[in-house]
Amino acid sequence: MRRTLFLSLLLAWEMGCNPPHSGEADGGLFDSGVASLPNSGVLPFDGGSEHDAGVDTDAGFVAFNPGPMPTGALQATSGELTVMQLNLPTGATLQLGEAAIIVGPDGTVVLLDMGNSSHADEVSAALEQLNTTVLTPARGFPPRSKLQVEWVVITHFHGDHVGSAGALLKSNDAKALTVTKGIVHRGLVDLGANAVNNGAYNNFCAAVTQGYAPKNRPLCIQGGAAPPCNTAQFSGSYAATSCPGLTQGDMETSSDDAQKLPAFISLGGGARLTFTSADTYVFDGQSTQPVASFGVTDNEHENARSVSGVVSYGDFRYHFGGDMTGGGANTPDVETPFISKAGPLHYGAFGADVIHAHHHARDSSSNATLAGVLAPIDGKSRNVIAGINSAYGDAPSPPVLATWTDNNRLQQGRLWITEKGITGNANARVTNAKGPVIVQTVQHGVGYWVQAAGNSVSSQAYESVRHVTAGH
Repeated sequence: MRRTLFLSLLLAWEMGCNPPHSGEADGGLFDSGVASLPNSGVLPFDGGSEHDAGVDTDAGFVAFNPGPMPTGALQATSGELTVMQLNLPTGATLQLGEAAIIVGPDGTVVLLDMGNSSHADEVSAALEQLNTTVLTPARGFPPRSKLQVEWVVITHFHGDHVGSAGALLKSNDAKALTVTKGIVHRGLVDLGANAVNNGAYNNFCAAVTQGYAPKNRPLCIQGGAAPPCNTAQFSGSYAATSCPGLTQGDMETSSDDAQKLPAFISLGGGARLTFTSADTYVFDGQSTQPVASFGVTDNEHENARSVSGVVSYGDFRYHFGGDMTGGGANTPDVETPFISKAGPLHYGAFGADVIHAHHHARDSSSNATLAGVLAPIDGKSRNVIAGINSAYGDAPSPPVLATWTDNNRLQQGRLWITEKGITGNANARVTNAKGPVIVQTVQHGVGYWVQAAGNSVSSQAYESVRHVTAGH
């Protein structure tokens, strides 16, 4: 069944088309910033007069024009940023799993988490399809090998996020990835045998200390002996002493390390993925400090240590944070101190355009303080996406739905989910893709599409909240 579902995804992707992009305003389509494209699915810009400092408001202003409604699943396209939240099936044994693929404007590929051990086939097939039929010279990209990724980013060491490392990061496996630049993770720190998932951690640890060691890019370090790649041999917690990786600047080079700039991955064309926290450590522009303290004794402690980041391109911002917890269901509240410290530097007054709901939109996450910074109630439309399959129980949970949909927080935006948990909750503001959810910028970040790309395709275009609309 898993293979059938995945083949339908590949077919949808291969048949997709991309909306044309234009850097020119079309006065005939807009009146005071309100789109009037017939049957386009385009939403009018929805108010607000506050703008980030430095936003260009001169005669070179480009009006939002996303082009026609896509007729199929969006494909990565040269010059734009694409984020594809995969729909990883549960299979016969109800396997949890989440992974996303980020494609930069120049074709740089980042694999963000990699699903469970049972999802190696789906993830490798998605990457092969991408590299061999989408990111091709005929479509404006340099030649690539079939399983090439520039970067892998792992948010934390649970099986549903790193379980496929036993195949995808095993050099002699047929599904092994060709990682050309680096594997970023929090570091082998703050570990507990009852917090990490044993097999997943053991395989990932072996990969970054052996076959993929030259690509290892930990964000945090500890001062003692390196932890073993076997949880049964743990001695102590290997507590982090600092996270110098969060201030490395461009992670491709060491030439700017001394400047203590926020760590980022270049995605081409000015787009970047900037790391905002790891292991509860946050860099606020002045110092890097942990914002919460708790143990390493259970699963929620591991979730709470998730790596977070913001993907930016022009005016567009996309936030991710793995399974970071916010105090719900008796979990550590990392979301509140994280966003309080990271917010001014990384998110500002406008927050994000698209927010990846932490912890699969379960009740441990998405607290009101986090939502207030990432999606302030300011009359602007934003969207939330969540990587869920049916094994995630009641996801999206009622508290998460309330956080994101009450008080018209998202305006004309929505919560887009890859699938509903087996007892998951319905809501008029939720789009259940029953397949991947794809986000793609238009006009180099002036706006973006969000698309549910399951058996049927549903797309909606939005203007980025930082983009200054003519007439404001």
